[in-house]
Amino acid sequence: MNENLIIDTNALIYSIKNKIDITEKLLYLPYTFNVYVPECVVSELKGLSKTHWYAKAALQIAFKFDILKSHGKGDDCILEMAKEINAFVLTNDRGLISRLKNCNIKILIISGEKRIHFYK
Repeated sequence: MNENLIIDTNALIYSIKNKIDITEKLLYLPYTFNVYVPECVVSELKGLSKTHWYAKAALQIAFKFDILKSHGKGDDCILEMAKEINAFVLTNDRGLISRLKNCNIKILIISGEKRIHFYK
């Protein structure tokens, strides 16, 4: 059975800056994921890409995954979409991690060792 996974802006940018292939790293986890990038993330990356090269590169990576119709902006959007489709969230954003934990949403992070693992 596949699990749902939402990737946020922070994780996409982090993967670009640190040369991490998210798709490859997900293969090492004990789940198979349907990977989604919400429209709110695409929108945020488009805005950032006007002034930041890494956001432009992250946007290209985002389009390799399924784009999920979403509503709202930023962390609120990620939180609501994760609840709606019962998804894990891949992020390194401490503020978002705290909010996700409070809602019992499963979290994946990218570690300094360039691997993806479960947040505890």
